[in-house]
Amino acid sequence: MSLKVAIRADASMQMGSGHVMRCLTLADALRERGAEVEFISREHPGNLFALIEASGHRLLRLPEPTAVADDARLAHAAWLGATQTEDAQQTVTALRQFADPDWLIVDHYAIDEEWEATLRPLAGSIMVIDDLADRRHDCDLLLDQNLQDQTGQTRYDGLLPATAIKLIGPEYALLRPEFKSLRATARTRTGAVKRVLVFFGGGDPSNETGKVLLALKSLACEDLAIDVVVGGANPHYPQLLELSVQLPGCNLYRQVGNMAELMADADLSVGAGGGAMWERSCLGLPTIAISVAANQQPGCEAMAKQGAILYLGAAERVSAEQVASALRVVLCSPWLLSNLSAAAASVVDGSGAVRVCNQLIRRRLQVRLAAPSDCEQVFGWRNDENTRKFFFNNELVAWERHREWFSAKLAAADCVLLIGQDADDAIGVLRYDIRQQVATVSIYLDPQKHGLGYGSALLAAGELWLKQHRPLVTELKAEVVSENIASKRAFVKAGFEESVLTFSKVLSGG
Repeated sequence: MSLKVAIRADASMQMGSGHVMRCLTLADALRERGAEVEFISREHPGNLFALIEASGHRLLRLPEPTAVADDARLAHAAWLGATQTEDAQQTVTALRQFADPDWLIVDHYAIDEEWEATLRPLAGSIMVIDDLADRRHDCDLLLDQNLQDQTGQTRYDGLLPATAIKLIGPEYALLRPEFKSLRATARTRTGAVKRVLVFFGGGDPSNETGKVLLALKSLACEDLAIDVVVGGANPHYPQLLELSVQLPGCNLYRQVGNMAELMADADLSVGAGGGAMWERSCLGLPTIAISVAANQQPGCEAMAKQGAILYLGAAERVSAEQVASALRVVLCSPWLLSNLSAAAASVVDGSGAVRVCNQLIRRRLQVRLAAPSDCEQVFGWRNDENTRKFFFNNELVAWERHREWFSAKLAAADCVLLIGQDADDAIGVLRYDIRQQVATVSIYLDPQKHGLGYGSALLAAGELWLKQHRPLVTELKAEVVSENIASKRAFVKAGFEESVLTFSKVLSGG
């Protein structure tokens, strides 16, 4: 039976398109894993209904917004287009057409625990996507994909249930798969600038795009190619079209589907914070950034502190002249752009959507007893260079030796060998060597699954198996090579605590 996921998110002229766009990315990734996804969205001016339906996802439409009194508790209450009570009841009605979703995902600044508590009986679990940390949530999982300072893990303290899982940081940034694909083949950016990309999101109500075009016009760089992208609902399109024809080499695009390619082709970008910042970072695109909303400022500031963007500040405090000055500096500073590119690329790797999917499906990750037919696959995993380099014995193992070892472990009464399964896909192996009440666990994954969050999920699934089938085991132990940071992180996420440090020294002969 497939995972069922309902998503409550809106787009509008006022709030822009970012909430729906990142949810579409997650929805597409979930569908790739066999999930059934539906959107619940209000019919705001500037909605993205056509795009949602063109993506092949079911859409349940909530009525057009009505004038409502602002909820003094929520800074963005007016964005909902109804009271929380009205919206919750309308969503309840919609969800009854999509019985018993496993997950309800909420991405909306105008929704808090009041709404979520009303919907909780209709969904197995609730996930919230947020970056404001300005209201309480009744959720099981929270995603904040923004880069945070040292307070990132604590900024939601007191706002979530104690049991809620927090996914914090751009390692969970929801990027479409083409960004990771292009990252793998991306050229090294030298800092030379021949093509500039300008993009300020789907709405751009303050017309930052026009501001940047005026700045570029003042520079009179006739040999500079300029790609300008605006959303389909951009209210300034006629003005921008008129301005673009005055710039040699300027191309104006509306609601494109090849943003990753445009970013890969560009040498410099001028744009907003938010989701597009993580897309640019994934491809190492040097950026002059302007925040167009208050929630973008912390992320932009954190990126600037890491030397990953050149941040000019909030839109209302940045003039076309200041943009022009920044452009003059970077266009003659290739070393600066090269450093910005390297720093940006180190922040985001493009696998965030897969990591979030793994959290949503981890309850469906299964383990089974290994069988003789698994021997060859486990052999390939074990001998992979990126796997064995973290083993205490990292030498290649011969096939015959592995086959004998595998058969012995299958037959041993004091050993449990389990294979992790994500649907029909084998993703890794767990081994428990049992001595009375203590089991020593070892784990390794299919090398193609490294870095995607499977490790902690597989450990959790194995623990459940042990509780059912080996109830006398009361303690788990593991030994991890100190350099294996990913494995240590997986054990910590699975609830293990570091208790012993082991030191070693190789003595020279003679």
